[in-house]
Amino acid sequence: MSSAGTSRHVGRVLLAILSAAVLVLTVIGAGVSVLMGQLQGNITAVDISENVDTESSAAPLNVVDEETGSYEPLTVVLMGSDSRSGKGNGGFGSASQIGGERSDTTIVLHISGDRTSAIGVSIPRDTMITLPRCKVKGKTVGGDTGRFNEAMDVGGPGCTVKAVEELSGLDISNFMMVDFRGFKRIVDAVGGVEICLSKPVDDPLSGLRLDKGKHVVKGEEALAFVRARKTLGDGSDTSRIRRQQAFLSSLMRTVLSSGTLLNPAALLGVLDAATESLTADPQMADINNLKDLALSLQDLKPANVTFTTLPWTPSGDGATVRVNAKKAAPIWQAMRDDTPWPPKGSAPDGEAAPLLKTAPEDIQVDVLNGTPTPKLAKQVARQLRKQGFNVRDVANADTTDYAQTTVVYDPRWDQSAKTVAAAMDTDVTQTKRKLGSVITVIVGSDFTAVQPVKILDITQDYTAQVNTGDEDFCAS
Repeated sequence: MSSAGTSRHVGRVLLAILSAAVLVLTVIGAGVSVLMGQLQGNITAVDISENVDTESSAAPLNVVDEETGSYEPLTVVLMGSDSRSGKGNGGFGSASQIGGERSDTTIVLHISGDRTSAIGVSIPRDTMITLPRCKVKGKTVGGDTGRFNEAMDVGGPGCTVKAVEELSGLDISNFMMVDFRGFKRIVDAVGGVEICLSKPVDDPLSGLRLDKGKHVVKGEEALAFVRARKTLGDGSDTSRIRRQQAFLSSLMRTVLSSGTLLNPAALLGVLDAATESLTADPQMADINNLKDLALSLQDLKPANVTFTTLPWTPSGDGATVRVNAKKAAPIWQAMRDDTPWPPKGSAPDGEAAPLLKTAPEDIQVDVLNGTPTPKLAKQVARQLRKQGFNVRDVANADTTDYAQTTVVYDPRWDQSAKTVAAAMDTDVTQTKRKLGSVITVIVGSDFTAVQPVKILDITQDYTAQVNTGDEDFCAS
């Protein structure tokens, strides 16, 4: 897709705010009141009750449902401001050149009531919608057709939240918004974020110049990575969204790593950066509410955070898209019902099966017997072939004392490894670089039988790609 004024269309990474909030749980203790007061003073609260059906208050956010004993599910609209006003927000077109303020990156984040999973849906900024009728200082504006990101310019963050409500049918009360400076400070506070490119890039508009492969980016370079468009992928905003989601996954892993959690200086830096440029509704702006939310998210793992893009179809003008309402409906329904999306099959023990995207037919496997049981590797190989896997070598492992079945793989083929691990009913994995695409299975004494696997078929639809927070992949 193409669009005028490319310099103004800058993608922001917003889930960093919530990820950083999780870190609050590690600083509960001595001096917490001083720290909480400092962080509270960083956040700007904005009342959006004029445009959404909610009261403006700092009421408790993490409420327990008396019937279920679980927390109430939480849906938050995360958005970026492309305003150039304010210190540290320049460098990508001046405020006088750009004019107005838009939410070029918007993610609808739903956190489950049991606080163990989350769904993040990116809304393409160039999605054509009927802009909501919003109140600004008592005057009603909007109601015409325009791009989704124009809702911010029409009536501020409350109007963007209302646009999401009208798209999804959800009732939403909460939002978080960050600007350029906040994004750069968060990335710098964690020491940079590792990204990967499938090919070199030289983008004169963003200033991004990187070779193919992995890099650790900070500040301006990180912002350029998530904003670059013309010379990356197919040049579209929807292609850029996938790159932003890859960045989010890497940032989440960095924020939750022990290197950040166990470093008080780094921890304080992340928290300060995450709140200093933050604007939110009064509930989300209350630092005690964020603290309680963070404590409830201790069991939320990157693997259980799913990113996708709102399904869309081209408008035919080469610049905008329209919502594919039929394909979007199950996503919004999952949020409404607080159920997993994509729907996950059931494992033999009744638990939710993992999100799998690589079919057995596309995976090569070597099988090694790590037990004293004779010919066990051959038995496993037969079962794997029956499930469609391409078994190559069958042999004995280096020892016969493997208590647990282990899957060894090159990090570049992590999706293949997930499928193999699910089939072997094991969560014991090892990464080893330069192994190539072949996955090695070392059969342990815990092995019972190869399990059938269910592959997500929605990945065949390029408008609804799905990624999880633990994925490590090279973006284009």
